[in-house]
Amino acid sequence: MAPGPEELTGNTMQRVDEAERDTAARLALRLLVDTYARLVDRRDTDAVAQLFTEDGRLVAHFYTGPDGSPNVRTGRAEIATALVAGLERYLGTTHVVGGQVLDIAGERAGGETVCLAHHVYERHDERRLLVMAVRYQDSFVCEAGTWRFAERQLRLDWRNDQPMAER
Repeated sequence: MAPGPEELTGNTMQRVDEAERDTAARLALRLLVDTYARLVDRRDTDAVAQLFTEDGRLVAHFYTGPDGSPNVRTGRAEIATALVAGLERYLGTTHVVGGQVLDIAGERAGGETVCLAHHVYERHDERRLLVMAVRYQDSFVCEAGTWRFAERQLRLDWRNDQPMAER
C-alpha cells in the first residue's frame, strides 16, 4: 500500500529541514574560514584565537620541532601568541581562500580548505614575495549556535619565494 499524503509530507518536511540545517552549517563554516583569513591578514590575532574553542588546537606541520613533530598550540592564549610570532616577520599577508570540502554530522564537522597565502617580507634590503599553497584540515564544533575550530591543522603543499616586482 502506498504511503498517505501525511506520511509523504512528514518525510518531505524532515528532508527539507535537514537540507536547511546542512546548508546553514556549510555557509557558517565557509564564513568561519574566510573570517580566519581576513583576521590573520589584519593581524588581529586575539580575534583569530576567539574563532577556536577554549581548548582549541592549532597544529603547524610545516614548522616542525627538532624531532620532526608538528608545532601544536593549545588554547586561545597560545594560539594568539603563536600567530603574533609567526606574522611579525612579514610586512603584509593576503590569504586567498579556495575550495572547501565538508563532512557535517550534527554539531560537529570536519573538512579541508585550500588557500594561497601570500607573504611580503624583506631580506637583505630586497622586498620578496613568498606564496604558500596551504591545506587546512579542520575539525569544527558548534557551541551555543556558533561554529568554531576545535582543531586546525596547517599543511604545506608547495611554496614559491621570489623577489617582488615593483607596483
